[in-house]
Amino acid sequence: MTKQEDLIEKYILNKLSSEEALMVEELLKNDAKFKKELNYHSNLKKAIIKEDDDTFRSLISEIESQAKIKNSVPRRSYVMWLAAASIVLLFGLSYFFTLDKKASTDELFVSYFEPYRNVVQPLERGSDQQDEKSLAFMAYEKGDYDQAISLFSNLYSTTKEPYYLFYKANALLKQEKANEAIPLLLQHLKTNDTLSEKTNWYLALAYLKLNDKKNARITLEKVIADGKYKTTEAEKLIKAFK
Repeated sequence: MTKQEDLIEKYILNKLSSEEALMVEELLKNDAKFKKELNYHSNLKKAIIKEDDDTFRSLISEIESQAKIKNSVPRRSYVMWLAAASIVLLFGLSYFFTLDKKASTDELFVSYFEPYRNVVQPLERGSDQQDEKSLAFMAYEKGDYDQAISLFSNLYSTTKEPYYLFYKANALLKQEKANEAIPLLLQHLKTNDTLSEKTNWYLALAYLKLNDKKNARITLEKVIADGKYKTTEAEKLIKAFK
């Protein structure tokens, strides 16, 4: 396995060290081939994990266009074979074991966690937005989570806007600091913020990261009962560690 393949594998499994994360960031800026390969395998992972998700069809379309599938091959069977074969070749069979029902809670966390997108402060490319709120979400989108956490903390202290708790918790979860994220998510649940319906999903993942299966299960059941966000994923996840 080459160094770049190793970096892609660790990126997909969310196991990059700080130094490796900087290397990936630099490669994404300067190596178009690496960026294309990383995006390709990221999409493959999403396609397999989220087959029942609403985004599956669009992900499959992306994979099809990259692979230039011939019309003579059945669409769905070929794509699923392509996704499976590509991941097996790159990562080995052990990759799939992180997705099966015997996966550890930590592996399940890696498979299901994805920081919630920025819907609070849309950022326009090329614009010179330098206010603290814009800088906070800019850092969040770039993956500079230390900076984002610091700015979200300051902004919440001065504005008391509850969505800063939500995004700070997401940034902490990305850094695998679930014990710090949980109090923020619990506090966010007490608000009437428009993002509150999504909080239980991330709270469940935080409990899962800490191997607290009891609270993870209770919280996932709330996600399922609410029926508004990540219901299908919650049903799959709760079965995976019973």
